[in-house]
Amino acid sequence: MPDNPATHTSGTGCLTYGSESRTTVPFSRPLRQLYTGRQIVYLWPVVAYRSIDNLRDLLAGGSPAWIPFSLDVGASPGLSEPIARQFRQQTGATCHADYFQTDFRRFSLRTRFSGDDPAALHPRLPPGTTFDEWGIGHWAGGLEGTLDRMYPPLAAARSPAEVEALPAPRIESDADASAVAAFHAAGYPVLGYAGSVYEWSWWLRGMERFLMDMAGDPPLAEAVIRKVEGHTTRLALATARLGVDVLCMYDDVGTQRGMQISPSCWRRYVKPAWQRVIAAVRREFPGVWFFLHSCGKIDSILPDVIELGFDILHPLQPECMDFAAVYRQFGRQIALCATISAQRILPFGTPADVRREVRRLAAAAGGDRRCILMPSNVIQPETPWENLVALAEEARALRA
Repeated sequence: MPDNPATHTSGTGCLTYGSESRTTVPFSRPLRQLYTGRQIVYLWPVVAYRSIDNLRDLLAGGSPAWIPFSLDVGASPGLSEPIARQFRQQTGATCHADYFQTDFRRFSLRTRFSGDDPAALHPRLPPGTTFDEWGIGHWAGGLEGTLDRMYPPLAAARSPAEVEALPAPRIESDADASAVAAFHAAGYPVLGYAGSVYEWSWWLRGMERFLMDMAGDPPLAEAVIRKVEGHTTRLALATARLGVDVLCMYDDVGTQRGMQISPSCWRRYVKPAWQRVIAAVRREFPGVWFFLHSCGKIDSILPDVIELGFDILHPLQPECMDFAAVYRQFGRQIALCATISAQRILPFGTPADVRREVRRLAAAAGGDRRCILMPSNVIQPETPWENLVALAEEARALRA
C-alpha cells in the first residue's frame, strides 16, 4: 500500500500465472486479460486508484479496495480542542487528517447570525454566553471540550408568525473554495456540513416545549420545522455548488434505550422535511451523497433512513446498537459507519483494546468491506494520546 492513502498508483503492471515470472502491482481491477498458451496475463491501466474512487465504489454499491477511515465525525472536527492541542504538541503538525493519512477532507461554509443582537432574543443570560448562527445561547461555565447549557431563542413563541420573524442564518456562500479543488486534485473526497431538522428545531424552541408542540400544537411545531428545513436546504445547496462530494447532516433522534420521540411522530414531522430537503438538492445535484449522523438506538427507523436516500449512516452507537447485526441486515443498502466508542473504549480502554475493536469491526464487515471506520463521536478530552495513535495505525493497517 502506498504511503499516500489518497492514491493507489504507479505505472503499468502485469501478473502472469503459469510461469515462474510474476510481477505484482497495487491495482485491484485489471483492464483486460491476455491468454498466451498456458499463461494468463492480466494488464492494468495506468491510472491512479484514489480515496475518492474508493468511496465512489463503496457508495455505488460495490466493495471498496480498503475500508476508508477518518478521525472526524463526518464534516465535524473529530478532535475536541484539548485533544487537538495535544496533537499539535505531540506532532508539531497542524492537520490531523494529513498526519494520520485519513481518507477524507472537510470543507464547510461559515454561517452567522443575521440579526442585530442575539442577546435581545433572551430575557436573561449568564456572563460568558456565546451565540450560534440561530441566536441560540451557549454557556459552558468556562469549561472546555464539554457540553454546554443552551438558551433557545423561540422559547416564548406562541404563533407561527413569531417563529417566522426569527432571522434565518446568513450563509457566507462567497467563501474561497479553492481548498475543495485542491483536495480533489490530491485524490480526496470532500465532506461538508449541511444542517439538521429535528435537532435544530428543539434547540430553537427548547426540548420540552418542542415535544409539547408536536403533541398539542402541530401548527407551531410545523412552523419551527419549516424554518429549519428552509435554512438546511439553502445551506446544502450552497455547499453542493462548491463541489463538496458528501453533504453531512446531523439529527440526533435517539437515546441509548430508544427513540426520543416515537417512530410515528418522527414519520409525521421529521421524515417529510428530510424528504423535501434531499429532493431539492438532488434536483440540482443528482450525484451528491448524503451522510446522516444520528446518535442513539434508532433501529426502528433505519428502513426509513434508507428510503430517504441517505448514503452513509453514522454512528451506529456502540453502546446501544450492534454493528455486526445491522451490517448483516442493511449493509448492502447503505454504507454504515463502524465506530469506535468515544464514550468507553477510546477514553477508558487501552491501546490494545482500541486495536482489537478496529479488527473486530473489520471482521464483521468481512470481504465486502462496505463500511467506514470512524470514532462514534468527538474524541473526548480524557482520551489518552496512545489510543488515538492506536486507532489511526490499526485503521491504516487494514489497507494492506
